Amino acid sequence: MDKKLRRFLLKPLARRHSASDRKALVAALERLDNRSLGEDILAQLQDLLSEMRNDRKESRWKNLDYVTKSVGLTRALYMSRRISTQEYVLLATSPVEGIHESRITDGHYDSELEPLSKAIDKVREAHGLSTEEYWSIGEGPEEYTRLNRQYSAVLDRHFVKALREFKLDDLANLRGNDPEKFAGLRERGRRSVFHKEEIVPALRDIVVRYEEDARKAASAGAFSAAVTLLGAGIEGLLLLRCLRSKQKSCRVAQKLPSRQRPRSPEDPTKWTFDNLIEVCLRAGWLPPVSTAVADYNSAGLAHLLRLMRNHVHPGKHVRERPWIETDERDYKDAEAIYLILLSTLGHIRSVAK
Repeated sequence: MDKKLRRFLLKPLARRHSASDRKALVAALERLDNRSLGEDILAQLQDLLSEMRNDRKESRWKNLDYVTKSVGLTRALYMSRRISTQEYVLLATSPVEGIHESRITDGHYDSELEPLSKAIDKVREAHGLSTEEYWSIGEGPEEYTRLNRQYSAVLDRHFVKALREFKLDDLANLRGNDPEKFAGLRERGRRSVFHKEEIVPALRDIVVRYEEDARKAASAGAFSAAVTLLGAGIEGLLLLRCLRSKQKSCRVAQKLPSRQRPRSPEDPTKWTFDNLIEVCLRAGWLPPVSTAVADYNSAGLAHLLRLMRNHVHPGKHVRERPWIETDERDYKDAEAIYLILLSTLGHIRSVAK
């Protein structure tokens, strides 16, 4: 075939919507520069903080210099990509929370808080509550609820002000504009720092986020991404099932034929998708699913979704489905398989709309 004709017949079907221009390249280089600067600042701040670590622990959070350097260290860790956004929210705000709480205890905000506190006490007394009694959150008269909201608003305003005092304007804006998102990020950071060993609840969270992200991707027409995420979600569900009965899973894995046996039979988190399917099948956790029309092999369905997910690998995709786009029909098939296996594995939950 003539080369010009061949080039014409194979002209690109998919094109980038926007080529990399000079502005985008400059922005990319600046982002990498920020990472490098973060590394330099990190080394300097670690030296400065090491000089202050002999202070008594309880006095650190009243030491403005220590808190300033601690916040700076956390920002440097974040800039150099040593910590995640969620960990940054936790670690940057924690020392500021300490300063804020010490100021509450020391009476810095009493001029605003005391009148509200006295008014709250009067409402409680009027309803026969002692000095040790309080209404539960959401209970009590309307005036009590209103005064408590005002009291909390004063504390919130001063906390946001403290964040700005330590140059955490990004977190101050987030805390002021979207406190729910701020709280969610902080809680994820807390769990990441203090509950790293809690594998099962963390895995459940990951699987649910895969499900949510798959729906978001599909709604945007990104069906390749959606199918890939559903495949990852099934792998997570299989792993959860194995972890629920870890001893049995490991015994079954040890008895698999050598070509199917995991390299680390004692640790299901290191098993491949294939390994997980075979273990769950042999353990009896992937029974057949029957309808009035046909009987379906649950393990076969899991393998089918695994194969669809594996098209995320370009080499496999170009070998098996060159030129073929993953479309809505593929996604709907993957979603149906996911829901069936979700039910079979005993992890049914309400599906967000």
